[in-house]
Amino acid sequence: MSSRPPRPVPQPRALRPARANAGTLLLESYRRFERELFDELHRAGHAALRPKHGAVLANVDRDGTRATELAARAGMTKASMGELVDELERLGYVRRAADPQDRRAKRVVPTAAGLEVARLARAAIAGLERRWAGRIGEGRFRALLAALEALASAPP
Repeated sequence: MSSRPPRPVPQPRALRPARANAGTLLLESYRRFERELFDELHRAGHAALRPKHGAVLANVDRDGTRATELAARAGMTKASMGELVDELERLGYVRRAADPQDRRAKRVVPTAAGLEVARLARAAIAGLERRWAGRIGEGRFRALLAALEALASAPP
């Protein structure tokens, strides 16, 4: 009798279409955009930032936003948003402050570092969009943006 382990059962291969579908192409494009954006933020000295932090930093207002509103804007749970806010507060990008309309409530307010990241992100995104327009042509890039806006705002 052999003491060799049994041979693994071959797994079926995934059926792949001739071309990637729209969802896959959008996802891969988004991942590339996100990677290029965060590479620029890291080079600018914000190496601790991760893509997940965008859920807060892309949705917080200059004068502050309640965490419940941030969660709604980001499409995530309040508990998950609270963890991100805690992390960004430890990193120095946001702080919690009393809400002027309701002293019992707190607002998440960007710090000077948070405002700097917002400025850097806007500049990086503008540069990314210029580079992408250069890759596919200005007209095609404008058409892409128009198509994406139409899809994003269309009813389900």
